[in-house]
Amino acid sequence: MIDMNKLITFYKKRFDAFLLHLAEAKSLNEDNVHKLRVDIKYMRSLLLLVEALHLDTVIIGKLLKQLRPVFKYSGRVRTIQVCKSLVLQHNVKNQEKVIEILEENQSNISNDFIVVLDKFKLDKFKKRMENLYQVLEGISTPELREKADKIIHDELDLIYKLWASSRGEENYHDIRKFFKIIKSLLQLLIAVESSDDLEREYNIVNETESTLGNWHDRDVLDKKLAKIQSFAPNPEFKSLVREIKNKNRSEKNAHIKEFKQQMLTNFLKH
Repeated sequence: MIDMNKLITFYKKRFDAFLLHLAEAKSLNEDNVHKLRVDIKYMRSLLLLVEALHLDTVIIGKLLKQLRPVFKYSGRVRTIQVCKSLVLQHNVKNQEKVIEILEENQSNISNDFIVVLDKFKLDKFKKRMENLYQVLEGISTPELREKADKIIHDELDLIYKLWASSRGEENYHDIRKFFKIIKSLLQLLIAVESSDDLEREYNIVNETESTLGNWHDRDVLDKKLAKIQSFAPNPEFKSLVREIKNKNRSEKNAHIKEFKQQMLTNFLKH
């Protein structure tokens, strides 16, 4: 049986975490920007559930619209941060030349991100959140579980279709997005309805999504390096970038192999 008080508490914790990390993200600390991104991804999935219940799409639309620019620009900052971190891990001679280019990009992007944070209307957001909590009180227990299960089922169907359409990487970004939605909804259900089965499902989804996350980081760096390489000032620099790319692609391919095995083991048994 789902405890609806726990449901509202779960949503409040997610939104409170967002507000905390929103304030901390101005420091441009990697961990704070990452946490902000994670918060927004969870909130968007949770708002999707409320929208599916047809309770108040006006509030949902306004919240999503307000979150959009923060998510967009924090994503650009996070991309550069991840790329820098991965390049440093490869420990290639003269890699600081690539780091310098990434840092130049980060400076401009960070300024745009700070502007977006300064423009964020906190009072309006808090008011909309309070309205959302009132909306949540109108959700019935059976309907919540039914809608959550349906969304999870629909997302899995989309994952299966994308997987079947091509075994290449072109659909991995979307597959990861759908796994994230499933992951956040399973977390919600676990918070309000304790279940060993839900825990097992969450662990499988979480491990698979984490593997795709590792693949995604290296895919982003791969594309960034390709762009840097196209503007290489000399053969030596081009060779440096190529060496980093090769190391990065080796790691990316390892994560692809792991993801394929997880899909075959956990989601395509039948």
